[in-house]
Amino acid sequence: MNPFRKTILAGALSCILAGGALSFGHTAAADQAQTTPSEVKPGTETEKRDGEHHRRNGHHGRKFVLFKDAATLLDMTETDLKKEWKQGKTLQQIAKEKKNWDAEVFVQKLAAVQSAKIDKAVKDGKMTSQQAEQLKKKLPGMLKRFTQHQYHPSQERRLPAAHSAI
Repeated sequence: MNPFRKTILAGALSCILAGGALSFGHTAAADQAQTTPSEVKPGTETEKRDGEHHRRNGHHGRKFVLFKDAATLLDMTETDLKKEWKQGKTLQQIAKEKKNWDAEVFVQKLAAVQSAKIDKAVKDGKMTSQQAEQLKKKLPGMLKRFTQHQYHPSQERRLPAAHSAI
């Protein structure tokens, strides 16, 4: 057999053996860490829900800031607002029912809250004034889309497609 082929074959075989050893070591440690069924305690509903999805660093959850602000403006808890939203209502419809605000008034109130947060971010040095101006220009359109969004069951863990840059 060609010496080059022998070297490649030996290298491939050593990689396979090393990979198998690492895999075996990992499963052996996992077997030792297993608990008995009597030790397992069912978690609360929020613990189960939090464990279902991962958190992406820096991006996941930005839109929840807007949802929290909307709940605060409507004098509701986030869970109550989410329940009504999951019934198929838009945030504009909920605002009309709860506060008798039309869509434009609700968007203006949300924009005022977000503008204050943007100003605070500029003051704290988290963004430049130019970035703040650009974000404030986009804010009304983004918030209008956010408040018009309707829940769809396939979007179980997502909220309206509007992001807060703060």
